Amino acid sequence: MLEEEDYPGAIQLCLECQKAASTFKHYSCISELNSKLQDTLEQIEEQLDVALSKTCKHFDVSHYTKVQLAYSLLGKTQTAMDQLHMHFTQAIHNTVFQVVLGYVELCAGNADTKFQKMQYKDLCTHITPDSYIPCLTDLCKALWEVMLSYYRTMQWHEEHDKEEASPGDSTVGRSYVKKKLEHGLSRIWQDVQLKVKAYLLGTDMSNFKYDDFIVVLDVISRLMQVGEEFCGSKSEVLQESIKRQSVNYFKNYHRTRLEELRMFLENETWELCPVKSNFSIAQLHEFKFMGQCRSPSVSPSRQPASSEPVELSLFEQYTQVGNPFEMQIDNKEEETEDVLASNGYESDELEKSVYQDYDSDSDVAEELKQDFVDEQTGDIPAKSVSRETLRSRKRSDYNLNKANAPILTNTTLNVIRLVGKYMQMMNILKPIAFDVIHCVSQLFDYYLYAVYTFFGRNDMYESSGLGLISSRLRTTLNRIQESLIDMSVGPHGPPEERKEKVPSPHLSQLVVLTASGTLYGLAERVVATESLVFLAEQFELLQPHLDTMMPPAKKPFLQQFYSQVIYCIHSFIHSFIHSCNSFENGICSLPCLDFSNGLFIMKCSKIRKSY
Repeated sequence: MLEEEDYPGAIQLCLECQKAASTFKHYSCISELNSKLQDTLEQIEEQLDVALSKTCKHFDVSHYTKVQLAYSLLGKTQTAMDQLHMHFTQAIHNTVFQVVLGYVELCAGNADTKFQKMQYKDLCTHITPDSYIPCLTDLCKALWEVMLSYYRTMQWHEEHDKEEASPGDSTVGRSYVKKKLEHGLSRIWQDVQLKVKAYLLGTDMSNFKYDDFIVVLDVISRLMQVGEEFCGSKSEVLQESIKRQSVNYFKNYHRTRLEELRMFLENETWELCPVKSNFSIAQLHEFKFMGQCRSPSVSPSRQPASSEPVELSLFEQYTQVGNPFEMQIDNKEEETEDVLASNGYESDELEKSVYQDYDSDSDVAEELKQDFVDEQTGDIPAKSVSRETLRSRKRSDYNLNKANAPILTNTTLNVIRLVGKYMQMMNILKPIAFDVIHCVSQLFDYYLYAVYTFFGRNDMYESSGLGLISSRLRTTLNRIQESLIDMSVGPHGPPEERKEKVPSPHLSQLVVLTASGTLYGLAERVVATESLVFLAEQFELLQPHLDTMMPPAKKPFLQQFYSQVIYCIHSFIHSFIHSCNSFENGICSLPCLDFSNGLFIMKCSKIRKSY
């Protein structure tokens, strides 16, 4: 019976034998039999305890029903519940240890048994970067199975309480079990958090690739969602752990990105990046998450009443099959971005159509190629529009689209992509939102500072204190220089302070601002200025999204940043327009310019009208 896991039947039989034996206990042989029956009952209890422990990882309704009925026959329902919680605690420990041990031994590539004797916390430090994400995912999957078993255990008891009392049950016993299970929720979740915390802090993630780190954040975010649904916890332990790793990672990541931005600026030739006329940052992969944002998890008990269908919790979705951590890492859509224009046209097909639409009828008779022929006279009306005229008009339409396309550079596009990546990190991990937004502001500050030092500064006026820029703009630029720009030459200054700063960029030698033949770099100046305007406009569009991510106490920083950005851009443009006016009036501080090229004068006028 025990081999068939018929624990209630075995206990029932044993109890009946004991009852029968007690009738004849005055016989010495029966007394010995009674003693053996008691030993057998104890052995059954031991096997019953093992059977109870199995429900912690893979809950089976029929199996658990047998176990509970067996404990009811023994009158030990409360004892069983105490044992069950001990088994869940042990199951969490054994599960995480075995998962991590498996990866450590696999990566070690030898049969060394020293890892099996290590403490779990020490074992986590031996996970390699390549195996970190697969191990974390498997760890969460295994812990999910344990929590799901607990969830289903509670479900079983809730349904059981609605039925008639079973033999051995009592109102007091049921009340005890219910309270024990409810209190056990937070205890189980706390154990899970501590195990995952040890894993998170066991590896330095500062050098992880961005996409890999985002996957880690997403897994932990999903785990915190599980915790909220499991017991309504805010997962403070996990939040603090991932915040520590995120701040550490992001400082290193941001420092590297600033260095890359400096490299981009120093190699930028300030030529147009050919994007389509309908270009929008929403078309970039880095901003796709804004249309796919998952709403914050809400426990089922806190769902607001609504006529709309209530979204199922993770425990309801994956009660029978599946796992919320069976993530498709290849989730990243491989669709190609379609934002760049081809030779100034929206696409190669449109470009071809300009030249081919009217050339594909070479085998048609000449008179039939005319737009209109009078059938009576055979004459062509004087107002007939020729093929060349139509083709010219079509080309003009595309040139107009090209003229209406945003003016930005490759570096501008790179900064926008970086902002998207930073926002994606904020969206997944709210606790570091302020740190990230601060770094986002530095990206814009550095770009503004570079454009000004390249094209807006006039050393002669600056040295005499008669610069064209406003005092507010000068104050902002001084702030950027003091807080972000490393002005020291060589390894001077405190190492920590220099680590937070980045050297001032230098204009590429390919950009010549002293040649009269190029209007002293007027084309580059216009592109740089308009790219700065375009970047500021994108920041304005993103302000509502950034505002929702910002902690309430830190929102004044964001408001101050935006007011300074808008004001500074206007001040910078006014400074540039003053130069453009000087060009037109022939009183420019730069060398005398040839104004025969009206295109750039029109560009200057366009900027002036906009501001």
